[in-house]
Amino acid sequence: MQPDAPFAQSKYQVRFEWGAEGLERLAPADVVVLVDALSFTTAVVAAAEHGLAVAPWPKGEPGAEAFAAGLGDGTGLSAPAAFLAGLASGQELPARPGATVVLASPNGATLARGFAVRAQAGGADAPVVLAASLRNRTAVARRILALQEERGRRLSVAILAAGERGGDGVRFAVEDQLAGGAVVDALVALGIDHTSPEAAVACAAFEGLRRAVGHLQSASGSGVELLGRGVGAGVAAAAQTDVTELVPELRGEVFRVG
Repeated sequence: MQPDAPFAQSKYQVRFEWGAEGLERLAPADVVVLVDALSFTTAVVAAAEHGLAVAPWPKGEPGAEAFAAGLGDGTGLSAPAAFLAGLASGQELPARPGATVVLASPNGATLARGFAVRAQAGGADAPVVLAASLRNRTAVARRILALQEERGRRLSVAILAAGERGGDGVRFAVEDQLAGGAVVDALVALGIDHTSPEAAVACAAFEGLRRAVGHLQSASGSGVELLGRGVGAGVAAAAQTDVTELVPELRGEVFRVG
């Protein structure tokens, strides 16, 4: 899509869209903030809190085990929700600090893997890709402000909510609307406030409902599904706001901090 198309949001600094299809509608951005609150990006952030890196892999795509083995310090394949619940409940770490965990999901991990593949293809204008959740939403905003200061210019920012993939494409996800809006809210607080209507609505949703975020996430379709699978500790961890300053960035094929 051309940058001046109606849905490209190109005249705004902060943009908001859903899934791979939404990303195609947006004008290219300097920074992409990936949000998959239940559970991929929350798991990436929580992994960083425990000294682990994360390599994304599309769920169901063959080659995952070989990919994990090729990382050198990698572990076997894990599902983000179960992995996050394990970390949140204090279970033994699946790998030593500094290792890389491979997380596979149909939503956030698939989007992240797409960015990694495109960057490897030699795109000199590849965006900075950050993993965001409620846990680190203010830290993400500060990282973007720091990048602006480093580059000496205003950066365009695309908040990309993963949503839930179903038979008819990407489905709206309450938890991603709230977490994505929380990032927009943190950006606005730092003066990065030239938001598209789509981003402003997501921000208003978080602002108006921030006291109910925990309940809304657990009561959403995704939350109910995960609670039914016995990974409620991960759902609770996803509702915690501003508990870490760590911001995982996609470097090559792996989300790392620093």
